[in-house]
Amino acid sequence: MRLSLRRFQPDAVVATFLGLLDIKLGCEIILLFGLINKVAGVYGLIMLFLPGVGTFSQFLFYAYSVATLIVFAWALRAVKSETAYRVLLAAHIYLADHVIQTLFHYIFYYRYWYQVAHDGKRELNSQAQQDIFNLALSRNETEPIPAAGQSAADAQIANQIWAEEKGYAVGVTLFGFLLKVYFIIVLYSYAAHLRTSSYHSLPLTSRVNQAREARSGQSQVASQADEDLDLDLREIDGPTEASAGPSSAPASSSSAPRAGNGGPGTPAAGKGKNTRNKDDDDDFSWD
Repeated sequence: MRLSLRRFQPDAVVATFLGLLDIKLGCEIILLFGLINKVAGVYGLIMLFLPGVGTFSQFLFYAYSVATLIVFAWALRAVKSETAYRVLLAAHIYLADHVIQTLFHYIFYYRYWYQVAHDGKRELNSQAQQDIFNLALSRNETEPIPAAGQSAADAQIANQIWAEEKGYAVGVTLFGFLLKVYFIIVLYSYAAHLRTSSYHSLPLTSRVNQAREARSGQSQVASQADEDLDLDLREIDGPTEASAGPSSAPASSSSAPRAGNGGPGTPAAGKGKNTRNKDDDDDFSWD
């Protein structure tokens, strides 16, 4: 039987994200957190430079995270484009990624649940951990590891702690699995709303659109008011400049002869000044 992804187009199940946000915004948040999770795989590749650290399955998981980093970046852009078939393909990618990650997580969980001995025994997995342990031992902050291994009392206490934490660990694991299933439903619902052209009629989406239209209308009104104000100022300044232009020219031309050399007012002013100085000299006497 041939499986066609184009025919796999589930109907919309939800209309919002957690009942609080627009479904498109919720899809962007989902893929953004997925993208951040993929970036963390880059730091996991440091194990290549530390011999004896990690397993092959861990290295394969980190390599897969780095390889799908670009794919998740494209899926985030597809969600923002509001194109039905692109969003549907992004939902398929997220579903496939969830299945692959679940397989990897099962391998890790099986090893931690059934292969790792929860007996409280200290294990130093690298030289860096050995150096930290030696430093703490030199400061009397810990006790040396006994050569004969852990005692029966320590193993019993460790098993008791693991029995108490096992239920909490299972609960967190199931919660994460079901949360990603809900994320998949949100992505497919968003694609279905775009396919049926019902996205912009959703309650929270219409509110977002109304808010955007109100902000755009306010900005248009403000810009139109600024343009009207500039036009009024130009109309006011225009007649003033026109009336002030002709009157200023004769004033400057009439004042030129008075200020120039050889004008009719210049000698008189100089003559009066000399006469006044001569009278002052005649009135003054040393006697």
